[in-house]
Amino acid sequence: MTASSARPWLDVTLPIHRRAELLVAAMSIDECAAQLDQLRIDEITEDDVREGVGSAILATSATAGNDAQPASSAPQLDALQRVAVERSRLGIPLVFARDVIHGHHTIFPIPLGQAASWDAELVEASCRAAAVEASADGIRWTFAPMLDVCRDPRWGRVAESYGESAHLTGALGVAAVHGFQTADLAAPDAIAACAKHFAGYSAAEGGRDHNTAEISRPTLEDVYLPPFHAATLAGCASVMAAFNTVDGLPAGSNRALLTGVLRERWGFDGLVVTDWNAVAETRDHGTAADTADAAAQCLLAGSDVDMVSRLFRAELPGLVARGRVAERAVREAAARVLRFKLRLGLFERPFTGERPCVQRAPHRALARRCVARGAVLLANAHETLPLAAEHNRLALVGPLADAKAELFGTWVLDGIVSEVASLAQALERAGRAVTTGATSWADDAKPAQFDGASATSAADGADAIIVVVGERPDRSGEANSVVDPSLPAGQPELLEHVLELARARAQRPPRLVLVVIAGRPLVLPACADAFGAVLWSFHPGSEGGLGLADVLLGAAEPGGRLPITIPRHGGQIPIFHDHTPTGRPLGEYHRQPGAHGGRRYLDCAGAPKWRFGEGHGYTAFALREARVLSAHAEAGVRLSCTVANAGVRAGETVVQVYVADPVAELSQPVRRLVAFMRVSLDAGASRELQIGVEARALAYCHRDGARRVDAGQYVAWIGFHSSDGAPIEFEMVDARVRV
Repeated sequence: MTASSARPWLDVTLPIHRRAELLVAAMSIDECAAQLDQLRIDEITEDDVREGVGSAILATSATAGNDAQPASSAPQLDALQRVAVERSRLGIPLVFARDVIHGHHTIFPIPLGQAASWDAELVEASCRAAAVEASADGIRWTFAPMLDVCRDPRWGRVAESYGESAHLTGALGVAAVHGFQTADLAAPDAIAACAKHFAGYSAAEGGRDHNTAEISRPTLEDVYLPPFHAATLAGCASVMAAFNTVDGLPAGSNRALLTGVLRERWGFDGLVVTDWNAVAETRDHGTAADTADAAAQCLLAGSDVDMVSRLFRAELPGLVARGRVAERAVREAAARVLRFKLRLGLFERPFTGERPCVQRAPHRALARRCVARGAVLLANAHETLPLAAEHNRLALVGPLADAKAELFGTWVLDGIVSEVASLAQALERAGRAVTTGATSWADDAKPAQFDGASATSAADGADAIIVVVGERPDRSGEANSVVDPSLPAGQPELLEHVLELARARAQRPPRLVLVVIAGRPLVLPACADAFGAVLWSFHPGSEGGLGLADVLLGAAEPGGRLPITIPRHGGQIPIFHDHTPTGRPLGEYHRQPGAHGGRRYLDCAGAPKWRFGEGHGYTAFALREARVLSAHAEAGVRLSCTVANAGVRAGETVVQVYVADPVAELSQPVRRLVAFMRVSLDAGASRELQIGVEARALAYCHRDGARRVDAGQYVAWIGFHSSDGAPIEFEMVDARVRV
C-alpha cells in the first residue's frame, strides 16, 4: 500500500481543495479544533503537537516588538516538526510564524521609511530578501504587511504603517505580498503574508494603542478597507482580525466584517487569524459572557486561528456537543488551515533541513539603497547638502550621532547589531574627519538634559555641524503611543545650543544640517528652521548609517517623499491631505492648493509643517503640459505630462496624481492620491509620461453603502506633492462600475 493510498491527501495530483477535504474527513472534531490553535513557542509541548495543534508563533509576549526574543532556530523547529509529522496520528505538519516586519537578519527601514521611497519595486525586493532569510530559519508565515492607514502620529504603530494614503498603502501592500509569497507560495524560500489589522485599528481614539475606533461606514469603506481589498486581490494568504470594535463588535467576532465583506463580497479564500489573545479579550470588550461564548462568537464570525488564547481547542468540541456551534463550521475552519499548509508545500517539505547559507551581501546592498531612497530632504537652503569634499571636518552631535541598535526601529527580533555602522562611523569610512558629542539620551520623564560641553568641543573648528536627533525604537511601535509627538526632552535645547555655537563663528560659520531619525512624524521646534538642511529618515535599519552618509555626501540622491503629513503643532492632529472641504472652507479648495478648509486656529497656522508627498532631491524638476487624455469608468483615466530635469546633475522625482470629485452624493476629499510614478532623468533631460488611474481609485461609498464611480465632472492635479499642480477638469462618462 502506498502512502498516498493510505493517506490520500498526500496525493499531489489532486487539487488542494480536494486534498484538504479528504484530510478533514479523516479527522475527529478534537483534531479539527486543535488545528485552529496557535501556541506560543515557549509554551508549546510535544503533547500539544502530538494532539494536532496547528501552528506556533515564535514569540513569547504580546509586545514582542519591544522585548528581547529568543532567536529562531531551524534545528529546534525541525525537531518539533518531526514530532508533528512522525508521531501525531495523521502526520499534519506545523506552520511556524514570526513577526518578520521589515527584515529578518538584514533589517530594512521600518515600513513608514519604506513608504517614503514611493517605490513598490523596492518594497517588493526588501520583502523578498526578508522571506529568503526567514525561511532559512524555518519561518513560513509572517504577520505583515500592516495595511492600517494612519492619520494620527501619536499612535506608536504608525511606524509599521505605509502612511496616510489608502492608495499608497494599497500599492505598497501588494508589493509586500508579492515579495513575501512570490508567484509560488510552495517554494522553499517563500513565506505566507498576513494583511493586518482588519480593520480600522489605526483609527484608535486619541492615538492610544488598542483603543476604541469610532469609524463611519463611508470612512471605513473608502479609507480603511481598500488596501486590504488590494492585498486579497493580490493573493495574500492570510488576514489578521484587528483588536478594535467595528460597529460595536470586536473585529475578531464581527461576522459582517470577516464573512460579509472579506469572504462573501471579496471572495477571500485564505486564512483569518486573530491577534494575540483577542478571542479571550472579547470578554473585556463586554460582548462575550465567558470563554465558551468568546470562542463561539469568533469562530462563527469567520476567525479560523486563535492566536495564543487556547480557547478554540479548549471550547469548540464541547460547543459542538451542546449544539451551540455546528460541527460543519469547525471542519470548514480546519479545512482553511489545511489548505493554507498545503499551499505552503509543508506536506511535501515539512523540514527546513540543511539549507544553503543565505548570501546576505546583496541584501545589505539593497537595504543601503532603501535607506537613501527613503531619506526625505525637507529643506536645503543655499544648497547646504550635499557636503562637498572641502567640508572635511564634521561634527556629529546628538543622541543618534553614533547610534547603532537605535537605527533598527521597532519590531526587530533577529537583527545583528554587530553589523551596523553608526552614522559617525560611516562618515569616517568615507574619509571625513569626524568628532562626536552630546550622544547620550535624555528621558522624556525628566527635565531637559543635554551635554552642552561635549557638543561645544565637537563643534570646535568643524566645517559642518550635523545634529542627529529623534527617537529610540522603544518610543514607537506597539503600545508605545505618545500624547505629544514632539522632539523628546533635551533635544530642542541641543538645537538651540548648536545654533548659538554657529552664530558665534561669524567669520567662517559652519554648515548646519539637521538629521531626524524617528518612528513617526515629529513636531520640530521653531529653531529647526534655522538649519540649512533638514533630512528625515524613518528608522532606517541595518544600513542606516551608511545609507544616510551616502546622501549627506552626495553619493546617493535623497529619494524620499513624505508618506504622511508632518504637523507644525500637535494640536493640529489629525491632519492629512485627503480631508473633506467642510461647509466653510478657506477658499474654493480645488483652485487654492494648500488650503486646509476649516482648519483655523488663533495660535497656529492651519497648514502643516510639511505636506504629504513633499521632499526634494539635489536637482530641480519641472512639470509642464499636464492634461487628461481620456476618462471612462470601465478603462479608468489616462493622463499625460512632460517632466524635465532642470538642474545640473542626474536625479529622481516622484510624479503624483491627485483627484477630487467636487459634486458628489457624499462629501468627498478636497483631493486624494490616485497614482504616482518614480522618474529618473539625467541633467537637462525631459520625458513625456502617461499615467493610468484605475476606475476603482475614483470610487466611493454612496448612501446605499455601495462603492461605485460617479459620472460627471472631476478635477485632477499632477504635481510633486499634495498641494502642487494646476487643476485639470475632466468629465467621467458611462460610470456604472461598482467595486
